[in-house]
Amino acid sequence: MDDENESDYPLSEDEEEYLDLLLNNQLEEENGREYDFVPVLSSQGSCEDGSQSTVSTSASQDPLATSLYWKDDKDFDDGMKDPRTFSFKPEKAPGLQFGFLTRQSLKAFKKPVDFLYLFLTHQIVLQICIATNHHAEQLIAKGQNLSYSDSDGGWNQVTVAEMYRFFGIVIYMSIVNLPNLEKYWSRSPLYDASVVDKVMPIIRFKALLSFLQINCDPDKDDKLTRIGLLLDHVQNVSQSMYHPYEAVSVDERMVSSKHQYSGIRQFIRDKPIRFGIKLWVLADALSGYTYAFYVYLGKKRTVICQKSKGLAYNVVMELGKNIFQQGYRIYTDSFYTTQHLADDLLTKRTFLIGAVRRTSSAMPKQFKDIEQFEKCSARGDFRWHRANCFAYVQWRDCKTVTVISPIHRGSDVSYCHRTVNERKGFKKKKVVQPSVIHDYNTNMGGVDKSNQMLNKYPCYIKSKFHWWKVIFFHCIDIMIVNSDNNSFIILTEFNQKTSNKVENISNQLEYREALALSLMDIHSSDETEKQTCMPACLDKRIDCSYCNAKASLKGNKTPSTKTNIYCSKCEVPLCLRKDRNCFTKWHSVGGEEAKQWVKERGRKRSFINLH
Repeated sequence: MDDENESDYPLSEDEEEYLDLLLNNQLEEENGREYDFVPVLSSQGSCEDGSQSTVSTSASQDPLATSLYWKDDKDFDDGMKDPRTFSFKPEKAPGLQFGFLTRQSLKAFKKPVDFLYLFLTHQIVLQICIATNHHAEQLIAKGQNLSYSDSDGGWNQVTVAEMYRFFGIVIYMSIVNLPNLEKYWSRSPLYDASVVDKVMPIIRFKALLSFLQINCDPDKDDKLTRIGLLLDHVQNVSQSMYHPYEAVSVDERMVSSKHQYSGIRQFIRDKPIRFGIKLWVLADALSGYTYAFYVYLGKKRTVICQKSKGLAYNVVMELGKNIFQQGYRIYTDSFYTTQHLADDLLTKRTFLIGAVRRTSSAMPKQFKDIEQFEKCSARGDFRWHRANCFAYVQWRDCKTVTVISPIHRGSDVSYCHRTVNERKGFKKKKVVQPSVIHDYNTNMGGVDKSNQMLNKYPCYIKSKFHWWKVIFFHCIDIMIVNSDNNSFIILTEFNQKTSNKVENISNQLEYREALALSLMDIHSSDETEKQTCMPACLDKRIDCSYCNAKASLKGNKTPSTKTNIYCSKCEVPLCLRKDRNCFTKWHSVGGEEAKQWVKERGRKRSFINLH
């Protein structure tokens, strides 16, 4: 009989029993012998009572079969509870909270900086000013940092308005990157520093940066004593200003820092930021809004309420304490996901959707044969298991992924596209993907989204000894990206929900530019237009600054070279004659040395009264 017709004549029942008898006899004779085989899927079964579904396997060397737990989309998951029990009932309407704002105050919101003031309030800036002044007076009284004192040897008190200008310069520096701090005040043609120089002298900026404090009475036993007030303020304001949507994610954030003596610096080899201070963060999955966070102080300093359940359990319970009993979905990676966490969150009507490690207590025993599953499966294959209220789904992609969820049906599927290597080259292919995996991938990136916005234009100024200032500037970023991310989010929602429209801001860069202009008190773009250095006449003849500078630098006696010409931009008197053109020399590259001398030692003049 031809091979192509053999399939038309199946074996009879007697023939099948005879072959089974021969096979059993052969297996009994060779009992104890190990077989190497490559299993191939042929069928899938049901496992409602906890017994394993079997997948028969075959190989070219031996017909020995094995069993493998398997359920997929062909086996309907009817164990999921009524979806109405998972309903989302937040205490407040998700998004921007208008409740504390009156109708009159809403009308006052006309500029982007008004939204930053919701976070960087007058009260917290006043607290920073008081602590900074107190700290500066103490150090100067001890004879330290005397270069930052005024002419009388005391400290010139910083005001709230000046501190806002300081923050404006910090924001300006986040979007205009120069090699070092001094370049922002350089008068070199390569660095146009006219904006910053007119806002605040460099010596004053360095003084504020050096004396910057938040707490007047720091506690040496508290590691976060110098920054704790600001951390609490940012978190409290962030939670009062915005209520997250249904999906939130928990993850870690690394704030870059190489301060070796901070005592809390972490090293993570595989992270983009390897050295830094770690923060635990809960963020809105939709917008990336940083809703809750706190600083990780290391193993020795971290207080764990329930040590038996581990650090990760306590992190999630601490971050999510304000959103329990509302039907929120918390997405976590495999570091946080445990069965204890999933069970306890469920009692608080909060639902954990998390990736599961092989060694985790949340990994069902039916899924621990991962190597066997990978041998039997192809890309896109999956299996599910239900125990109590939870569905566990294991999916084969580039690698095998396992996810736990109390609100998804294990058998539900969607589709995704993957690039595969075929004979004719790479090609996109449609692959089966469980619905819970798709939902997890969509919502897990809330913290990553927040981190991307924070790291795009960071307000970070290097400080050699004060490690806590790394956290200080990160808090400024949160208030910008919680005022650039968050206030930018708030600004966007404000325009959508109210008739009072604020000027159009399309991205974070434009938002920071608007903040810098407002905080530095630069009212319009006309005032910041580049002014050309032009000669102007004086009614009175005065000494040429360039001639005096050159003579002093050479150690010569100061010449009596007077002129009635001055530069209208630089505001210095300069000779402008055929035989002595100091005006051109001053504005050339060779005039930098003279400019520095005039800046440090030259006489300060007011040209208004000399016209």
